[in-house]
Amino acid sequence: MNSNEPSGIDLLKPSEVATRLRVSRTWLYDAAKQGRIPSIRIGGEQGPLRFHPEDVERWVNDARAAWSPGRSAQPTSSVRAAQRLVARSRRAA
Repeated sequence: MNSNEPSGIDLLKPSEVATRLRVSRTWLYDAAKQGRIPSIRIGGEQGPLRFHPEDVERWVNDARAAWSPGRSAQPTSSVRAAQRLVARSRRAA
């Protein structure tokens, strides 16, 4: 690895994702908490919220593919998987 290159994964902060999606940070935090958008908490449940760029891009692409005029959007497969994980973690807590 080149010592001039940063190491690790470039995760996005909530403010960066909110700006890219043109939504409020409040909406983004609520959507992440409810499992509607893929996200991670670094260091556990109370850790800082972060987003993997590829997950966000996949989420947007899935939503675009599932949308059709005159029909409300349905949860994407990645969102449904995230919702199941959130539900399991709440039951375990």
